[in-house]
This record gives sequence, structure tokens and C-alpha cells, in this order.
Amino acid sequence: MKACIRQMTTGPGKPTDAPRFIYDIDDRPPLKFVLLYGLQWSIIHFPALIIVAVLSSSVLDVGLNEEARLLQLILLATGLFTAVQSLWGHRYPLLEGPSTALLLTYLLLAPLGIEAVQGGTIIGGVLLICLVMSRKLKNVAAFATPNVVGVILLLIAFSLLPFLARLMSGIGSDSPQGDVSVFLFSVLLVLVMAGISSRASGVVKTLALLIGMAFGTLVLFLIRSPGLKHLAGAAWISLPDRPFASVPEFYWPAMLAFALSYVAVLVNSLGSLHGIAGVTDRERLPSATSRGIFFNGVAGILCGCLGIVGMVSYSISPGVVLANRVASRYATACCGVILVVAAFVPKLSALLALIPPPVVGAALCVAMGTQVGAAVGIIASKGMKGRDYFVVGLPVLLGTLVGFLPDTFMDSLPVGARVFLRNGLIFGILLVLLLEHVLMREKRTKKGDL
Repeated sequence: MKACIRQMTTGPGKPTDAPRFIYDIDDRPPLKFVLLYGLQWSIIHFPALIIVAVLSSSVLDVGLNEEARLLQLILLATGLFTAVQSLWGHRYPLLEGPSTALLLTYLLLAPLGIEAVQGGTIIGGVLLICLVMSRKLKNVAAFATPNVVGVILLLIAFSLLPFLARLMSGIGSDSPQGDVSVFLFSVLLVLVMAGISSRASGVVKTLALLIGMAFGTLVLFLIRSPGLKHLAGAAWISLPDRPFASVPEFYWPAMLAFALSYVAVLVNSLGSLHGIAGVTDRERLPSATSRGIFFNGVAGILCGCLGIVGMVSYSISPGVVLANRVASRYATACCGVILVVAAFVPKLSALLALIPPPVVGAALCVAMGTQVGAAVGIIASKGMKGRDYFVVGLPVLLGTLVGFLPDTFMDSLPVGARVFLRNGLIFGILLVLLLEHVLMREKRTKKGDL
């Protein structure tokens, strides 16, 4: 095994010690470990993909067969672009998946017809590609100061709090109030995973989340046996039915709404890229930014043709990398391959869906906990001044607050405003950029000043 002991630069002339990775970003672990790491990523990623498929099918008012078709297409696109981005795109250990901002717009515009939604998604993807081809992204790295990168990592963790609360407390259709015992067990599972990750060594340390999820799943299955009819009835092999079910239409209100949404996708992807670069390798960031955004645009065009939600680089990845001590991009590429296989093997999809939500919530909690620690270290690496408390604190507080605004308030806002305000991560990133580089921009000392 190769141990990476490397310096990462969090600002001009401000190096700090990078975390030790058992496998660095370009290392290729043995195949058996790559498969295990890929499975670990897949289990964490899978619940979000199911939720997107369920929401998409419900707003389109289609049956179970159409929901299964949408899930297959989402798995196929997610797996394909996760593998492509990891190997040839941004080349970071980042997951790709349906964008929350685009999902919101998809749900809001569904009454116009799936054809209008497809056209808007395609236009958004084309706009991203045009932006990259114009070479206007080359100066983006200058905006990624330690404050900005640290706030992004904090916002990623805190914006997931409402989602984590539902997962870990066992809230669902069969238990709308949740279950105290389930929540306490989920907290215990967090401590078990964190203990394995911090005290174990070698390969066991890198599989802490997978070991914890296996243990938690076994215990919950013994307490409350799950129904296995869905697994038993799932087919072994199935091709997506009618992948191009309709012809896109280019309706200007839908195109405008998706154009605004893709601004949010751009900010989200840039935040994810800077976040993972902050804990792995910043040197490849300039080229990774243009390639990553380019493939986000390609994904938008393909997803528009398929009639599904467009892709974005997922921001939970830095926390998982830090918790596992595995930064290899080949692990996320393997996750992509597993998801593609699951798209054609419903039996595998049904098996992944059996992992209880509280177990997935516990794994995400561990990953986000390590990410919060990394964010604090990045921000503190350059020293804190009076302005920094506002630049860091306000975006984190307000970005987190947005996630708790009631639906009735959000429903009263225009569609364009909802695209940004419903996503605390996007809102917080825009706010920290505004404070850091405009409203509270640090004064540069002139030559000759003491």
C-alpha cells in the first residue's frame, strides 16, 4: 500500500499538513479492495437516487412501471458520469448525481409537460458547455480562498442536517413520528464507525463505513425483519424501456427557468470541486474545473434527452474520503460501474435498497463530521482576523437557516428565487463569495507600508 504524506496548499504560502491517505488520488488499489470501496460509495449514494426517481414519477403522475424505468435511467446516467468524471473528467473522487436545484425546477415545471422539461434541461447543458468553451472559468481558482473553501465544506455538512435528522430518527411513511430507539441506535452506530475509522489500521480503517453499515443492517434486520418480496420478485436482467420516450420541446419559460437553475448547478459543482481539492490535490484544480463543468453540460444534454434530472458533482464526497482515508478516484469510478450494472440488474438495485435509512444516515453523519473538522482546519490555517468571523460565520448560519424555512414561505416566492433559496448550499456559497470578495474584501497592503 502507498501512504500519501503530502502538503496541500490552502492559500498563497499557507501550506498545512494534508491527511494521510492509504491510497492517494491516482493510486490503484487491488481489485478486491476497489470493489469494496466502490460498494461502500454505492450504498451511501443509492438512497438519494431512489428519492429522485420517486419524486419524478409522482409529479409526472405515472405508475410503478414508469417509476422503475426512471430509476433505471437515473442509475445509468449517474453511474456513467461518475465513472467518466473520475477517470477522464475532473479526475477527483467525486460522485455525480441528480442536482437538487434541477430537481426542484423539474418538479415545478412538470405541469408544462415532460417535453418542455427536456428542452429546458438540454439548453442548460448547452449553456455550461458554451461557458467552458469561452474559457471564462480559468480565473475561478482565485476566488477559492481558505475562507471560501472552508465555508463550502461546512455548508455541505450543515445543509444535510434536515435530511440526516429524518434518516437517523427513522421517520418514514410507516413511522411519521420517528422512533427514539432507532435514533439512539443510529447515534451508537456513528460512534462505532468513528471508533473503527480512528483506531483501526490498514484496510479495516478504509472500510469503516462499510463495516458499520453491515453491522447496523444486521442488527436492524434481527429486530425488525424486512419484507423481501421486492427482492425476490426483482428480475435479474432488464433493459430500460423506451429510454427516449418523448421528443424535447423548447418552450421559453422552461428554458429560462433551467438557465437560472444551471447557474446553481455551476456554483454547486465549483463548490464540490474546491471542497475535494482542499482535502486531496489542489494542483489539478484549474484543469479539473473546466473538464468537470464541461461533462456536467454533456450530462445535462443526455439527461434532457432521457427525460430525467440533470447531473451535478456531489458535495458529500470530501467527508467520505476523509472518513475512509481513501482518496483513489478509481474507487468512485468503480462505484459508477456498480450503478450502471444495477441499472441493468434490478436484483442488485433491490439489494442496495434494503439498507435501512438510519444506517445510511449514520454513515453520512460520520463522513460529515470529519468534513467539519477539515473545514475548521482550513479556515484556521491562515489565522483569523476580525472580518473573518463575519465572512465565515454569516454564510454558514444563513445557509443553514435556509434549509429550515417552511414550505409555505417558499411556495410564495417566484420560481427563480426558489431555485436558489431552497438550496442552502447555493445560497451560502453566493453569500461567502459576496462577503469575501466584495463587501468585506481584505485590503491589500501597498508596497512601503508597515
